[in-house]
Amino acid sequence: MEKVMKFIYTFFNENTFSLKRIIIAVLVLITFYILKGLFSTIIIKIFKVKGSSNIKNNSFYAPLKLFFSSLGIYLALLILGPTVWFSSTINKIFRIAIILLITFSIGSIVGPKSKFEDRLKRKITKANDKMIRMICKLLKFIVYIIGAVILISELGYNISGLIAGLGVGGVAIALAAQDTASNIIGAIMIILDKPFEVGDWINVEGKEGCVEEFTFRSTRIREAKNSVVSIPNSVIVNSSITNWSKLEKRRISIDMVLEFDTKLKKVADVQNDILIYLENEEKILNDGLFVKFSDIKDDGYNLKIVCYTSIINYTDYMSYMDTLNFKLMSILNKHKVSLAYKSQTIYLKETK
Repeated sequence: MEKVMKFIYTFFNENTFSLKRIIIAVLVLITFYILKGLFSTIIIKIFKVKGSSNIKNNSFYAPLKLFFSSLGIYLALLILGPTVWFSSTINKIFRIAIILLITFSIGSIVGPKSKFEDRLKRKITKANDKMIRMICKLLKFIVYIIGAVILISELGYNISGLIAGLGVGGVAIALAAQDTASNIIGAIMIILDKPFEVGDWINVEGKEGCVEEFTFRSTRIREAKNSVVSIPNSVIVNSSITNWSKLEKRRISIDMVLEFDTKLKKVADVQNDILIYLENEEKILNDGLFVKFSDIKDDGYNLKIVCYTSIINYTDYMSYMDTLNFKLMSILNKHKVSLAYKSQTIYLKETK
């Protein structure tokens, strides 16, 4: 660049007709304006910048066009500006253009509708699209704030007072928004800890349901009665979470109380048939399976059935329990055995 500038100043010495400067400056300006798209495309292809398959949709395409437009203006002004003051001014303008280029480039990389957003969606599966978009907007905002501070410094303003003012204002805002800050921190902790994902069935603070939406402020759960409850993230991170969707198997426990007038042989036959059915049922796991005559209750003989099923989804589990209960009742009907019901015997004393 130094040699180019030396050549330009040598070619256009003090005795050169100013019209030549104007013509060359205009030609340089027009050339860069017309070919800025081509130059940007070449740079992206040479350095193999990753992005959209369409060059014009690449994150660097628009900032590079801005750079080459600024470069054209910079060179044109250098040709026209022989004075030291003018040269220093356009040098400052060019540096400002570079700051804007870098700021907009990084902002495009981490902002919404970028490859960075797609990677976040693949890595943070529990967060919905709205939250991912919010994260990208926040990062882009931070990049722009940093770029603005650097730009203000380049313009010659003292930013120490501004930073001090922002510090005082930041403290005031932090005190006024403690709950919001704690919820955002809670959201970050949930993302890192991964106790649940969108679609999981969880129990938090006595609220049980399917996680429908996860945002920076709260987690929304749709309960079994179809109502939606929003729980602040700060509450969730300080609570015990039961994630039923992480179950490897579900435990089934059933007490079948048979009437007292049931013959013991029939009790044994019912017990044996239930055990054979469960052992051959493909959705029942063999580990922990037992059917026992556990105890004698006030109203009848108790058969204790304990087993595990491979069905995890709550809706599918309830559907299977419907089928299982019908099968158990059919076994009782086969042996003509009835379930006991609570009864109470009252003795009346005859008085003379």
